[in-house]
Amino acid sequence: MNPAAAAPATADGIARAGGPGHEDGQAEPRWLAEVRLRAARRVLWLRHLWSQPGYEDEHLLAISHSEVDRVLLPPADLAAAERAFYRSDERAAAISAQLRAPATQAGGTRLGHLAATLVLTRADTALYVLAAAAAADPGLARVFGYLLDLAQPADPTPALAASLFDLAGEPAPGPDSALVQWRLASPAADGCDAFAASAGWRADATVLPALLTGPGAGWAGGVTGRVVDPPPGPVLRPEALAEITGLAGRLGQAGLPVEIELAGPAGSGRTSLAAQVAERLGIRLVAVDATAIAARADAIDAATREIRRARLEGCALVWEHAEALPAGLWRVLPAAPLTFLSVPVPAASPGGAGDHRSIRRSVRCGPIGRPDRLRLWSALASGPAPGPVAEWALRPAEIRVAAQVAPAGDGEVGEVCRRLLMAGTPDLLSPLPLPYTWDDLVLSSGTAAHLRELEARVRHQGHVLDDWGFSRLTSLGRGTTALFAGPSGTGKTMAAQVLARSLGLDLYRVDLAGVVSKYIGETEKHLREVFEACERAPVLLLFDEADALFGKRTQVSDAHDRYANIEIDYVLQQMERFDGLAVLATNRKADLDTAFVRRLRFIIGFAPPEPPERERLWRLALQDARDVEGRPLTSALDWARLARELDLTGAGIKSAAVAAAFLARSEGAVISGRHVLAAARRELEKQGVVVRPGQLEPR
Repeated sequence: MNPAAAAPATADGIARAGGPGHEDGQAEPRWLAEVRLRAARRVLWLRHLWSQPGYEDEHLLAISHSEVDRVLLPPADLAAAERAFYRSDERAAAISAQLRAPATQAGGTRLGHLAATLVLTRADTALYVLAAAAAADPGLARVFGYLLDLAQPADPTPALAASLFDLAGEPAPGPDSALVQWRLASPAADGCDAFAASAGWRADATVLPALLTGPGAGWAGGVTGRVVDPPPGPVLRPEALAEITGLAGRLGQAGLPVEIELAGPAGSGRTSLAAQVAERLGIRLVAVDATAIAARADAIDAATREIRRARLEGCALVWEHAEALPAGLWRVLPAAPLTFLSVPVPAASPGGAGDHRSIRRSVRCGPIGRPDRLRLWSALASGPAPGPVAEWALRPAEIRVAAQVAPAGDGEVGEVCRRLLMAGTPDLLSPLPLPYTWDDLVLSSGTAAHLRELEARVRHQGHVLDDWGFSRLTSLGRGTTALFAGPSGTGKTMAAQVLARSLGLDLYRVDLAGVVSKYIGETEKHLREVFEACERAPVLLLFDEADALFGKRTQVSDAHDRYANIEIDYVLQQMERFDGLAVLATNRKADLDTAFVRRLRFIIGFAPPEPPERERLWRLALQDARDVEGRPLTSALDWARLARELDLTGAGIKSAAVAAAFLARSEGAVISGRHVLAAARRELEKQGVVVRPGQLEPR
């Protein structure tokens, strides 16, 4: 077939396809129709050039004489001839008229929005639409090869874009162009010639769905970010909301990007606060998991697509786990208009000290108080808040989880709250059983009253500090620390068990053998793990034999002394900042550091029991003992004599009672005074008490 004869049909067919465009309901978007029109017009011109009379037998040459002549013509002369052809040729003039028609202009279309928002130059836009067209219709690669006078399909080049879009004199896209910055397109080849005028480019296909669909489509192709709406319930941080909204509104009007660091633990409501800010500003919020982005081989490309989507959709962007993205990546990423960085602790600018792309502000999302917990619960569930919700240091996300099981009752809510707060308990803590109640605890009246004061403080802490406003006087810490001091066996651990049970707390004993380490810094690390795990957990933290950890500081005579003092100083600081309930038990109070003792809120002394208390202990241990069939296991015992003559502690009385039971069982008899006195003699001898012959004999 004669190529010249085929030209009119081809051009006319392309012109019909490139009508008003997809935005007006046609089969194809305007930018793609424009590419076809410009390619069709260029085809007419090249066929006109190639059909001009040439030299004899030049078709036998690999490079023809006519081609050499055309290349050696001044570019301005060749361009002028091309423009003249477009005016003189009827078919080319018709295509030119279509290109000038408003229906085929890019302004106001999705492509126009892309170019204006990402600040693409004319050269950027021209090269991008050619690359996008080849991605949308692979057959156009053959057309581009034809236009470049190649024997195979080809990627569009900056030179081809300049010729099709009349870009003479405009610089071609380079390494710093918006196309590369926003990952819209990139050279098909690497190396020093990647940005040459003859180098082919390829488009990021993830943008195509938005460019090929209707006006209502979003720009979320190829991204992982999810749209986040403000959660139901009250605004928990109104001051921070007002501050961020005002800053972002003022700077946004000036066209300055804003970066807000939201520092707080997981579940503290950082993303919710960002969503509330976005709602106040009349925009949407997109949340991206930075951990997933950082794990990808194309992390920079993936992160850039997330920011690109935020810009194109006018959204705010929150990077969850922002600390996972390395500083080197932050420095090469473009800035979004409004970015939130969700991090556990405040940090320097993620891009480093020299990163000045955005106006930066840091906001702490600390724990919420009792009134806020109650307000949030009221918004999420019917009925009054259960005790764990009101009194435990739950975060907003945890309250939302607990509210979901509210129909199951307060008991189930409490168990859910307990599981949420106890997750991740370290191996350095050992749980203790809670078998005792206040009735089982035998102490002097003064010690018992002091313990009741401690219980009342913990029980009413939320009311006094939050509802009454006395938290203003506890700036260093809201917790309660108590010292139980007294000889071994006087009920210190048992008192902790009773206290924990009465308050509805779990009891965990700190494994001091695992905490204290000879390696520098390890003891502090272990203590930090313990305190962080129990900061909000519904537990009573028991440091038994506390003098091993909280001993006195010494004069520094060598490096060992210096580091030992550092450990003690660290312990003092952690205890002062601790917001939970900690009990320290020791039988050597004098060995404790005086500065540490001063920081304790309660110091409760445990003295050995007096005869009336010992009698009650003996009765509790043996008086009601019965076997499985309900038969009494003790004969008549002289309780007053046992209490008067056996100077034992509570732990010693329990041990003697158990030993007496074994003696009686070995004889097949019930427990008598003889068994009790024999067991008591062994117990006293264990304690180094000399028992003279006949001293503890039955009467």
